[in-house]
Amino acid sequence: MVPYLKQILETLVHAFRKYQAKNLLILYDAIGTLADSVGSHLNRPDYIELLMPPLIERWNVLKDDDKDLFPLLECLSSIATALQTGFLPYCEPVFGRCILLVQQTIENSGPDTSPDKDFMIVALDLLSGLTEGLGKRFFYYKEIYLNKYGFVFIRF
Repeated sequence: MVPYLKQILETLVHAFRKYQAKNLLILYDAIGTLADSVGSHLNRPDYIELLMPPLIERWNVLKDDDKDLFPLLECLSSIATALQTGFLPYCEPVFGRCILLVQQTIENSGPDTSPDKDFMIVALDLLSGLTEGLGKRFFYYKEIYLNKYGFVFIRF
């Protein structure tokens, strides 16, 4: 698949302009599976410039409580792992939002309520993808982001 990666990515990006909500779920899955399959071969500036804008655009549109965020977070987890340091430009907003989703889940739980843990699970999965993709660099950025966003309840 690697020799045809540019054509595959162009086709997938074209699908972003055509697909509606239901088919976007399939598209996210296809992109995530592609990232899992080709791994670090995806970490090229021209591929990143092609693939990331429509994903980040969708990321910016979805609200924190939107269930359509789940498949996007799962897709981004695979991409973060594959892109490795190529994901660094997107690391800060992704990290911050994942921490926020975890924090909201914890804050919304109480003695008489059970929280919707799905948001926390997919956010933690994406943080795991960041950790796997960035390796030791993640721990450097983790300290910066935790200090910047004031989140101190998580210790890695």
